[in-house]
Amino acid sequence: MKLIVLKDDILRSLHMVQYSVSSRSVMPILSGVKMETREGTLRLSSTDLETSTHTSCPASVDEEGECVVNHKILTEITRDMTDEKMTIQLSGNELVVEGERSRFKLYTMPIDDFPSLSEINTPVVEELVAKSFSHAVQIVSKAASKDEKRPTLTGILMEVGKKEIKLVSTDSYRLAVYIVTNGFKVNEEGAFILPAAALVNLARITDPEERIYMKRDESGGRVEFGSEAFSYSVRMIEGKFPRYEQFIPESLENAVEVEKEELVRAVKRASIVSTTLKLEIKEGIITVVSESKEVGEGRESVGAIYDGSPITIAFNSKFLEDGISSVGEERVLINVTEPLKPGLIKGREKGDFQYVIMPIRI
Repeated sequence: MKLIVLKDDILRSLHMVQYSVSSRSVMPILSGVKMETREGTLRLSSTDLETSTHTSCPASVDEEGECVVNHKILTEITRDMTDEKMTIQLSGNELVVEGERSRFKLYTMPIDDFPSLSEINTPVVEELVAKSFSHAVQIVSKAASKDEKRPTLTGILMEVGKKEIKLVSTDSYRLAVYIVTNGFKVNEEGAFILPAAALVNLARITDPEERIYMKRDESGGRVEFGSEAFSYSVRMIEGKFPRYEQFIPESLENAVEVEKEELVRAVKRASIVSTTLKLEIKEGIITVVSESKEVGEGRESVGAIYDGSPITIAFNSKFLEDGISSVGEERVLINVTEPLKPGLIKGREKGDFQYVIMPIRI
């Protein structure tokens, strides 16, 4: 293998595959990036067995070949080189990386040890606007659980219907639902539980302006997202996702309307004193109250539209802030009925986002 490649091109590709590189010492090969030349391109691949990423960059190829080298070391060398072009040559079990004034030799790993995964060919979604999907993932992932003992809740449920794609997550204390209603073509309906962390990484490597596809394998164990620039496969989470619909309040009879940014700022300031916040809601106003025996007390009042009976309800400050800030509108509706029943947060106009939050007993 011998080729010349632009530094910026290969560095961009190395950054794209980084999220599927493993740092686990049990299998050193998973810390590597597979490099192979194909018809005037350099193809890079990585996998941690849960996810896999493939991408390529243009290159001037003199000799074809393939190898696996440590991803982190190659990335650091490439990033710090001052040359615009790099010459990369495989010699035995050494990969030589050269610029005009620098030369590095990296020992390669056994190419046969690099895992090969089955192809994923069954189309599910096409022409999905990456910007819309990535935004939905970033919003919904906030409510996914971090508890590995409950693997299903660490995932995001992706329900693909003919006219909408619904993303759902919950950690038992809150529930987030985001609906994408346009900018895609559905080939096959279905429900998939995908690791939230993996989808967040997908959002990071995706160009917001591109359109991506989604495929599944025949066994139903993996899905693949991709475009002309990359492919990213994810192992699905086995199990049943909770029947979340029953937790979403149907009525908005007791909803209070408030300006989003003003309330977010009030919640942030009040949470300095305590992570438990009380909302005192009455006609025309919401008062955010925080109390701590060690710190003191804070009160923030925000004007609101409300004509129901006065009510006081408490929430976790971080969960509350996440829900309010995720609404993609200037005005937010918060529906509460009783101090110990879940609250519902959503936008005033759109129905694309709903956030259910469990109260704290005070």
